[in-house]
Amino acid sequence: MIMETTNHHTVTTAWSERATLIGGDAIVFIVFALLGRSSHGLVDENPFLAAIRVALPFFIGWLVVAPWLGLFRHQPPARMVGLTMVAWLLALPVGLGLRWWQLGRSSPFSFALVTFLTVAALLLIWRGSYSWWQQRRSA
Repeated sequence: MIMETTNHHTVTTAWSERATLIGGDAIVFIVFALLGRSSHGLVDENPFLAAIRVALPFFIGWLVVAPWLGLFRHQPPARMVGLTMVAWLLALPVGLGLRWWQLGRSSPFSFALVTFLTVAALLLIWRGSYSWWQQRRSA
């Protein structure tokens, strides 16, 4: 993160980085849901809203866990990747619980496994790339 001498710029930079990370994370969860729905041949009048409905429990779980591990501020790439994996391991059960509450039934283990692997890959690609770019930019 580029630090200037004024507090206003530092605060603005911190908030813009948080907004970028949260926005990118939201896109990751929506892409996950769109991929899952399309792989099952599910067709809706509004696929984007259907994807949001699927992604929302997992995104909420992510938003509950990730801040506690410092994932909404600048981290070196290797640390970002490691913390992202830990956070996703902790956030997945929260998301599955919220999904259970949303649907009124639990999801099969195969769904949990595919969700874990798919979102982990997408989060690692997104957050690792962003962290690398931020580090390179500030060097």
